[in-house]
Amino acid sequence: MEWFINDLSIRGQFINHDALRDALTPILQLRQRRADLRSRILCSRPLASRPAIGPLNLQQAIVQAQDRTFKQLALTWLANAGPFWDDSRESNLDDYFHHAGEDVTDHGLGEASRRLIAGTAAATFSFLNPPGNTFRHSPIEVHHGIPEDPIDTLAVRNFWQVDDLESSAIVPPSSWAEMLSSATNRMNLLLFSNEISVQLRPHPFSRIIAEKVLERLDVLQSLAAETLPDGSRSAKATQIYNTYFVGDTPYFSDESPENKLKFKHDMTFDDPGNTNATLFCPWHGKIKTSQFRIHFEWPRPLKQNQIKICYIGPKITKR
Repeated sequence: MEWFINDLSIRGQFINHDALRDALTPILQLRQRRADLRSRILCSRPLASRPAIGPLNLQQAIVQAQDRTFKQLALTWLANAGPFWDDSRESNLDDYFHHAGEDVTDHGLGEASRRLIAGTAAATFSFLNPPGNTFRHSPIEVHHGIPEDPIDTLAVRNFWQVDDLESSAIVPPSSWAEMLSSATNRMNLLLFSNEISVQLRPHPFSRIIAEKVLERLDVLQSLAAETLPDGSRSAKATQIYNTYFVGDTPYFSDESPENKLKFKHDMTFDDPGNTNATLFCPWHGKIKTSQFRIHFEWPRPLKQNQIKICYIGPKITKR
């Protein structure tokens, strides 16, 4: 996971230098405390020019701060060393993104959206101060494409509390067993087959694949958590579904009719919830690296909140 500072959350709302320092200090402290996260919290180079206090932009306001330690840490990050996502901007052929009528293509919201489209786990961090607290919600809806002809709508996960951001950081697993342990411990609404460890055993461990597996499982966990008791989806679940199940390159999709017939036996697994039953699971999560797949029961039976995960391994239809 990478977190991109939401440029729109710096909008001249700070009443004085103390308010600005109070807003920035928690994330500066996190960057000092967690070297493993420092390179994964990114800002844009233009962020330093955003309005902060009256006529002062962010960099000018920081320069005038009396707290020398705060000034050094803030300027080192926001004005000097970064990391700046502009230096490794994700490419997108239809590179226009907007939120609430405002162009965010060159903002953190735009880059987080590009990364999500590319299949990378990404979120934003927003600074909250009166007035408004506009970004005290998650996800943030970002529209891809010009308003007259939109391509897609993305649900960008948003953080505004540093503790929540830190809690969301996944420690990279060092084995398939660690990956499965992390998933089962954190994702109470996913039911994993005992066969998955056997499925993975012949294949050399890949940290990159493991991280992407966890990213996609996190999406399924969030979708299950936002499903209402009657089986319908909340507004947030609808955003998640539209982002990850719909579009040209979704995380999750169904197999083609031809593959369903040809590979029906291979895509039929033991039911993790019933030892006497099997499940046909053509729906799958896709990982481009080494063509890995996650097969799961979809759609779920009515009133079943958990999503059953039946297979994690190489693409079945390549056999």
